[in-house]
Amino acid sequence: MSKLETQAMKQVEPQRHGSNIMVVDDDPIFRRTIRNYLEVVGHSVVEANDGLEALRLLPSTEPDLVLCDLTMPFLSGMEFAEEVSVAYPSLPVIVISATGDMADVAKALRFGVKDFLTKPIGNFKHLDQVIHSVLDDTATTQLNSDFVSRWFRLDDASTSEIADEQELHWHLQFLQHNPNAARELLTALLPDKDSAFGVWKSSYHILQATEQLPLVFDYSWLLSGQLAFYLVDSSSSEDGGVASTLLVRALFDDHIRRLGHNNIDIKSLAGDIEKGMNCANCAFPVDALFGVVELSSGTLSILPAGLDCRWVNQTAHYNIAGAKRLGEQCMSNFMTKDLVVDSNNKLTLSRLGSSSFSWTIGMNGNHHV
Repeated sequence: MSKLETQAMKQVEPQRHGSNIMVVDDDPIFRRTIRNYLEVVGHSVVEANDGLEALRLLPSTEPDLVLCDLTMPFLSGMEFAEEVSVAYPSLPVIVISATGDMADVAKALRFGVKDFLTKPIGNFKHLDQVIHSVLDDTATTQLNSDFVSRWFRLDDASTSEIADEQELHWHLQFLQHNPNAARELLTALLPDKDSAFGVWKSSYHILQATEQLPLVFDYSWLLSGQLAFYLVDSSSSEDGGVASTLLVRALFDDHIRRLGHNNIDIKSLAGDIEKGMNCANCAFPVDALFGVVELSSGTLSILPAGLDCRWVNQTAHYNIAGAKRLGEQCMSNFMTKDLVVDSNNKLTLSRLGSSSFSWTIGMNGNHHV
């Protein structure tokens, strides 16, 4: 028995009813170690040497969950996750990264990955907890929720219990001790730089200092005829920038999901996010801003939350002061409303020596990037 297997067996708890787990990894020792542990705690296990073998086995084995290494021959973990997202959209996948490359982990979000683990796995009890947590969430939440949302447990409109503290602590501790991984994760979570919705087109550009945590921008085209967006400076909180930025992302997505076809209200959005931050011990105030474009009327409203910004259109320039930060009652800040969105518009901000951001929005036929 290898040292890793001995360590795993020392962490075994009493057997209980488990699930059918597929372990996909080209390292036979790692597969055997994971299999031995999971079987002892009550799970059944199917092994696959690579992504191609795993795809062949899926129809006959029907696993409840897949543990998949990202780096494998023939078909990588990323490619495997993409195939699973199309053919088996309800099958939860947990990726395992030997390098801690958060860029790869974050890219896997697009394919429905529910969580990530890093090699070597030192805490096997945590592995079992993550499996049960993902399976519980899969049974009770929407299929498009990703691991960031899962960390903060956004199961309903209530934010009274935001986080599963043990799992959240493990992830945030890893990111805090690995600043390069934190930067990679936050950067990789950025949306496509260019997108369109009907006759509307959006394009943004961010320049970052490599040694700092990044600016994080995200947006959502809404069926209500709006474009909602936010911008967070994750470097603006020394202790909690990563956690706060991830929490903003999760709460923004949750707020949008709960809206359905209804119009978004910026102050309600900011209020929900601040309530969530108050419930999460890991979150601290950060510099941010929120905005909504009314596509039908061609107007923009901006609520600053610590970030100064500038809006330029064909007829005027507007300087918007950051005022109170997100997490410090930013809803009381003055909201700039009904800015005209015409054929040549740009939202910008610049922090000398650290970062700059520019975003253009307009109609396809008249838009200038």
